[in-house]
Amino acid sequence: MAPFFQSRTALYALLALLTVTVFSGQQVLPPMDRDEARFAQASRQMLQSGDYVTIRFQDELRAKKPAGIHWLQVAAASVLGENHIGSYRFVNLLALISSVFILYHIGLSFCKSHVALAASAAFSTSLLVFAEAHLAKTDTVLMMLILIQQWALMQSYLNRDDANQKSSTKWLWFWGAMAAGILVKGPVAPTIAALTILSLFLWHRNANFIKYLRFRRGILLVAIICLPWAILVSLATEGAFLDIALTEDFLAKVTSGQESHGAPPLTYLALFGFLMWPASVLFPTALVHLRPMLANDSTRFLLAWIIPYWIAIEFMPTKLPHYPLPVMPALALLLLWSASRAIKLQTFSHRLIITSHYFLLAFGPVLLVAIIWVGVMFGGENSPVVFGFTIVAALFVGLAIWHGHAWIQTRLWYHLFIMFGTALMFHFTVFTGVAPNLARVHVSVAVADSLEQSGSWPTTIAAAGYHEPSLVFHLGQDVLLIGGREAALFLAETLDGVALIEVQKQQEFLDMAHHLGIVLAKPQQVAGFNISKGEDVIILIYKREIFDGTSGNG
Repeated sequence: MAPFFQSRTALYALLALLTVTVFSGQQVLPPMDRDEARFAQASRQMLQSGDYVTIRFQDELRAKKPAGIHWLQVAAASVLGENHIGSYRFVNLLALISSVFILYHIGLSFCKSHVALAASAAFSTSLLVFAEAHLAKTDTVLMMLILIQQWALMQSYLNRDDANQKSSTKWLWFWGAMAAGILVKGPVAPTIAALTILSLFLWHRNANFIKYLRFRRGILLVAIICLPWAILVSLATEGAFLDIALTEDFLAKVTSGQESHGAPPLTYLALFGFLMWPASVLFPTALVHLRPMLANDSTRFLLAWIIPYWIAIEFMPTKLPHYPLPVMPALALLLLWSASRAIKLQTFSHRLIITSHYFLLAFGPVLLVAIIWVGVMFGGENSPVVFGFTIVAALFVGLAIWHGHAWIQTRLWYHLFIMFGTALMFHFTVFTGVAPNLARVHVSVAVADSLEQSGSWPTTIAAAGYHEPSLVFHLGQDVLLIGGREAALFLAETLDGVALIEVQKQQEFLDMAHHLGIVLAKPQQVAGFNISKGEDVIILIYKREIFDGTSGNG
C-alpha cells in the first residue's frame, strides 16, 4: 500500500476534492421539484419574514418537517444570498464533509488507516450520498447527526466494561445529536438509536452499556433543546402544526404509500447496487465475512445499526430513494473492513463470489445507459452539450469498471482507490454537466428566462395548471397559483400582469377571457417535461393586448 493512502494528507485531499465537486454541482443544478424547491422557498420566506417558528410555503402552513433544517438554510442564505438555490444547499456540503471526517476517525478505531480512508471514499463517492448532497433537503444533515449519535453510542458499547466511562461526556454527544436530529427530521434519529440498542440487547441479553448514556439527563437535554420550538409552533398554529406532522406525514408514510411512493418489500435490496455504486461491488465479500463480523464488537455494532433499520424501511409502505442514507456510513465501514480481510473459499464458492462482484460492477454501465437515455429524451436545445458530457461520463465509468475488474482479480488496494476516484468524477460529470443541461426538465427555468427576455418583468404573475414549487422559487412568493378561469379574471384586473397557462387549462382560460372581453396578445410558448407528474407540459404565457391610442379603430 502506497504511503500516501496511509497518511492524513490523503484524507484532506479527499475532503478538498469533495468540496470542489459538490460545491460546483450545487451552484449549477437548478432547483429540483418538488421537495427541494419547497424546502428552499420555505427557508427564504422564513428569512424574509423574520418568523423562525412557523414554516410556510407561500401562505400555506408547511408542517411536514420541524424547523431545524430551515434554521440552518436561513443561516447559510443570509451570508451567501437568499435568491440562489446553492445557498440553501451549502449546509449539505458542510454535513457531507463533516460525515467523511467523522467516519474516517471511527474507522481508525478498529481498522488500519488505509482501510478507514477507503471506507470514507466509498461512502462519499456512492451515488446516493453524492446525489443527496446536491439537494437542499433534510437528509444529508440528518445523516451527519445520526453518525455523531451512533458514534457516541458505539463508544458506550465498546467500552461497556470500563469503569472510567462514569466521567465520560459521550452521553452529551449522543443526546445532543439526537435532539438536533429530532429538530431536523422528527423521529428518525431516536428510532435508529432504539433499534440499535434493542438489537444489542437481544444479542447479549443485557443492556448494561446504556447506563453510561445517562438517560435521565439525556431526556432532559432533549426536552430543553426540542420543547421550546414545539411549544412555540403549537401556540402559533393552535396545535395544527404538530397534528399535521404526525397524522398527515409520519403516520401516512408508515401506514400507506404516501403520494404514490409505494413499493413492495425488498425494493431497497434490489436497488442497492445502484444506490451505493461503486462500493456495492464489495458486497459479496462482506456476506462471506458475516460470521467474523458478529464475533467482533465494532462490526457487530455496525450490523445492529444497519439490519433492523433496513428491515423497517423495507416493510414501510412508502419508499423514497433517500431512506437508506442514515446507514450508509456503517455500510461503507463494513464493506471495507471485509475487503481488508483474507478470504479462503472452496472453488465453487469462490467462483460464485467472483461472479457476484462482476454482476454488481455492471450496475455502472446500466447507470450510464440510463443517463444516455435521459440525455436523449430531455436534453432539448442543450442536447449537444449533454452529449459531450455523456461521453466524458462514459470514459469515467469505463475507468471505474476496469479498476473494479483489476481489484476483483488482484485485490490490490490502489485499484479500489482509483475506482472510487473515477466514480466520483463520473458523478461530478453527471450532476455538474448532464443534469443542469436537461433543458426539457427545467421547465420553471425556461419560464423565468422567457419572462426575463420579454423586456420588463411583470408586476404580477398568475399560473394555472402548472403549480410546481420550483416556479414559486424562480418567480417569487407572490405568484398566484390558481385555475384557468381565475387566471382570466386576474388578467381582467391588471394591465401589466402575466398569466402562465398550462395547455390543459387553456380552453377554460380562453372561454372566460372571451366572456370578459379581454383582448390577448399572441402567447409565448414553453414546452418541457414535468418530472413531478411524469408527463409532457406546454405552458402558454399570456398578456393583455395593450393599445396605445394611436392605432386607430383597427
